[in-house]
Amino acid sequence: MNGENNPLADWMKLDNAAKIYPAITGSELTGVFRITVTLASPVSLPALIKASEEVSGLFPFFSVELCRGFFWYYLEYNGKPPRIMADSGPHCQPFPRTMNGELLYRILVRGSSLSVEFFHILTDGGGALFFTKSLLNHYFIHSAGITSLPFPEVQEGPLPGSSKDLFTQHYGKGMPPPAVMPKAWHLPFRLRDAPRFMVTEFEVPAEKLSALARESGSTITEYLAATLLFVLQDIRIASGKGSPHIRVQVPFDLRRRYGVYTLRNFSLFAMPSIDIRMGLYTFEEILREVKITMHMMTDEKRIRQIISRNVSKERNPLIRIIPLFIKSPVLRMAYNRFGPSQFTSTITNMGRVTPTGPASELMLSMSVTPPPPHREIKITAGLITLGVNTVITFGSVTGNREVERGFVTKLTSAGLKVKINKTQE
Repeated sequence: MNGENNPLADWMKLDNAAKIYPAITGSELTGVFRITVTLASPVSLPALIKASEEVSGLFPFFSVELCRGFFWYYLEYNGKPPRIMADSGPHCQPFPRTMNGELLYRILVRGSSLSVEFFHILTDGGGALFFTKSLLNHYFIHSAGITSLPFPEVQEGPLPGSSKDLFTQHYGKGMPPPAVMPKAWHLPFRLRDAPRFMVTEFEVPAEKLSALARESGSTITEYLAATLLFVLQDIRIASGKGSPHIRVQVPFDLRRRYGVYTLRNFSLFAMPSIDIRMGLYTFEEILREVKITMHMMTDEKRIRQIISRNVSKERNPLIRIIPLFIKSPVLRMAYNRFGPSQFTSTITNMGRVTPTGPASELMLSMSVTPPPPHREIKITAGLITLGVNTVITFGSVTGNREVERGFVTKLTSAGLKVKINKTQE
């Protein structure tokens, strides 16, 4: 039975955004991202085990494994709870394809840090955050006896329709494709030796960052995207070679826009950019470009145009009938040639998390680690806010720290106090 609209059915199709991941991911480009919560005391393993078992029952469509079909990969329900593991290795490692029954998310524990890692095939940041909040609700019930839930907005669990692929519902036949963008400049830095992925976390005061963005007439996402573009421009000018187009990919969530609650992938990307042939951009000019692009790319017609392009590829009769053993290497080659050429880096904002009640005092901070970047992209960033602090995380596959240093320098010059939390290799 097709489980697209029934989370308890035997199998589900991959959603439109997930279909590319089995073909392009591997030991380095893993497609895995992480949400971490730092607690005020060491994680109670018995409480976490009980909480994970309860919450996995609320999310049956997360209890799935990736299976290989003749034409496409698909998700098969197995009913298992997630693995709980010691957090002892590098972040965002791949999920093994050859292990029968392996789910596409896992829980990791180190001291007072509780992390959940998700394969992007399963969900995006919005769905992952919903699950993590639910896990924390149940964890604090068992670890601290708290009945006043820190995240009451998720206490009912997933709503009906949470397992639907909503991209197909916003497909418009006959929509013109978006304009082809010129190739973006890439950082010229050398790759680190394997294992390459390195994570660096910075912490800034949330209210001061919000005030800084507000004074500039922008959102926090726009302000930090402009900061990243500004730093990349400096590095491109200093290098003196490569494409003149510097472009940052900025994910945005479609759930709030459409008033829907799917926990599968349902987000798109805006691509603010600058062309240095036009001259050197001031920060204010870059911020203006970012705001214009974010406004344009989050317009309803633009959204439908991008969704329609993506879904039309999936519905192409020729693509549909090609066997998977041919389709996967073709998709991988096409992605490696055209995918990373679209942008220079990525920054994603998971927003503000606001717990309530006594459990709010038991959580010190949160962070989000973006998936390891393609070797052409080299560096990406993610951020999330809990309480008074915003944690900005850079994920990198190069040993060069110019982007991180430039980013911190720009924020401190604007009056923000920046604290380095940790570096993990």
